[in-house]
Amino acid sequence: MTNKEISTALKIPPSTCYRILSSLKKYDYIYRRRPDMRYFLGYAHLRFAESVLEGMDVATICLPYLEDLHGQTDETTFFADFNGKSCVAMEICGHINTRVAVGRGEVMPLHCSAAGKAVLAFLPGKEKKNILKSLDYTAYTKNTITGQEELEKNLEEICRSGVSYNFQEFHKGISALATPIFGRQNRVQGAIVVVGTSVDLDRSQLEEYSSLFLRASADITAAMGGEFPPWLIEHLNAQEEKKDEQ
Repeated sequence: MTNKEISTALKIPPSTCYRILSSLKKYDYIYRRRPDMRYFLGYAHLRFAESVLEGMDVATICLPYLEDLHGQTDETTFFADFNGKSCVAMEICGHINTRVAVGRGEVMPLHCSAAGKAVLAFLPGKEKKNILKSLDYTAYTKNTITGQEELEKNLEEICRSGVSYNFQEFHKGISALATPIFGRQNRVQGAIVVVGTSVDLDRSQLEEYSSLFLRASADITAAMGGEFPPWLIEHLNAQEEKKDEQ
């Protein structure tokens, strides 16, 4: 816009408007295009954009959802970030009264943790294939998946349902459920998880929580500017309709 257009829109004298524009121009908040003397937003605004994006990190976005899920389940909930080789606990709500506690920074292997499998299932084909070949498939318990073929079948089911289960695969006596979250490029970035004793979180209880976590994952993904897989939305809607009927 020109100085005249801006002063008219703001209903201030052109001379006053020009002084304000000159100050803004000095600090790069605006710049003036010489051929037609029109003003545009300057590069200083990009610094504010970066600050906003830095403040909207995934863990911060996840926290209120984790708190809500913790309140509904009375179990530990957390966000696990994918770092390319494993999943790392970043934001945690609640605790479990066992010898195994989830702490910020805890590393979870991809082949036997609920978070790891939730991420693996939604990685691009070539990346997933390379990771599956490189895994050492360490057996942490007698329930740990120790072969690529068996894990691939498990990942196919996770991809269909959007829900990953861990029934004492990583720690004896500990079970978990995880659902994936996706970022602005629609790439899986991590997972939200509920974890507890296998007595409290048996299969039926975890299945009951699945729709809660899928809905939270979809909402977190939307808040991050990503897109939740459409077949998972359909699956979630069907789950919620069935629950309403009951």
